[in-house]
Amino acid sequence: MNQPLKVGLIGVGGFGETHLRTLQRLETEGLVQLVCVSDPRYETLADTRRALESRGIRWHAHYRRLLERESEIEVVSIAAPIHLHMEITRAAIARGLFVYLEKPPVPSLQQLNELISLDARKQVAVGFQLLHSHPVQQLKLWRTQAALGDIRSIRVHGCVPRTPAYYARAPWAGRMVLDGLPVFDGPATNALSHWLHNIMYLAGEQMDTFAVPTQVEAELYRIKPIDSYDTICMRGRFASDVRFYYAVTHATQELVRCRLEIAGTKGRAWIIENGSVAENNLGLPESINPCADPFEESWRQFVRFTRGERAPMTTLENTRGYILATNAALESSGGIHRCDWTPPEMTEKQNRTDKLARLIEHSVREGRLFSEMNVPWACSCRPVQTTDVRGSAITQAG
Repeated sequence: MNQPLKVGLIGVGGFGETHLRTLQRLETEGLVQLVCVSDPRYETLADTRRALESRGIRWHAHYRRLLERESEIEVVSIAAPIHLHMEITRAAIARGLFVYLEKPPVPSLQQLNELISLDARKQVAVGFQLLHSHPVQQLKLWRTQAALGDIRSIRVHGCVPRTPAYYARAPWAGRMVLDGLPVFDGPATNALSHWLHNIMYLAGEQMDTFAVPTQVEAELYRIKPIDSYDTICMRGRFASDVRFYYAVTHATQELVRCRLEIAGTKGRAWIIENGSVAENNLGLPESINPCADPFEESWRQFVRFTRGERAPMTTLENTRGYILATNAALESSGGIHRCDWTPPEMTEKQNRTDKLARLIEHSVREGRLFSEMNVPWACSCRPVQTTDVRGSAITQAG
């Protein structure tokens, strides 16, 4: 019988709370044992600290202390701020640990290339948990079975509002660079990164493959008073000539749940955020077993990965298409453009943001960027070949 996997968690607040809850459930099944955690905010997280220490779980103020002093752990889960992912993952690899790295893995292509080189033993898995969901797996199966015919396009759009409190919650929120380190926080590079990564996954021709875009065109805008971007429209293509379109924003007041559609020569299939099934216009039956909690499933599969029973769903190398798309988007846009706009026919804030929601949807459905839709505040971009992307534009923009 396998012994519980001994885990250290780096980052307890924020999304780290989800890791804590999931690990506690898996502990009851004997799959894992949370041994220690690390977070410098032990005063603001005093209740969490007391609860953990009452269970015998040790707390360290700095991740380096955890890595230096906790000799029994086999795994670290990294749920720290984005700009710290690189240095913590590098240190965990040097310790010889398995790593569950929360998405996004790192902001820049340069950082990703370095981590791939360092991870010679292939012990890092990236937590793009939405890939484990029943609807995404069903779309992938239909795609690989050619049930939709030859794939022509994959499209994603959505509007997920963010309040001032969201950007005030941490020094890195809404930033391009912090303390000289790239952050690149924004909808496509943090909260809604799953949906862009899903495009790379669904463009892959086999169940375990991801595609890498060859060309990207994108426009990035800031509407809210932040350093980074809150709105993006993008299109691109893969070597297979499959096209993709992606437009999302945090700047509306209206919630429009993310919608992903994959279209082929025979028909279309789609999923909507928080939906329990994949839908299609061909009457295709579902054949994937339901998954109640994609995040918990990602951890179950990670445990199996550490035992040598399977490969992780997303390796560092598997994120290359996603990182290339985001880095190429910034280069294509020529930076982040400030958008101060009040259409003459719409002076109320609600109406302005509602119009933005319509622009987001129309951009994806019509395959056009904002600059091609007669939007007065839009700035045109240039096509970027991903072979030319070096990943240095983030720190330059910051």
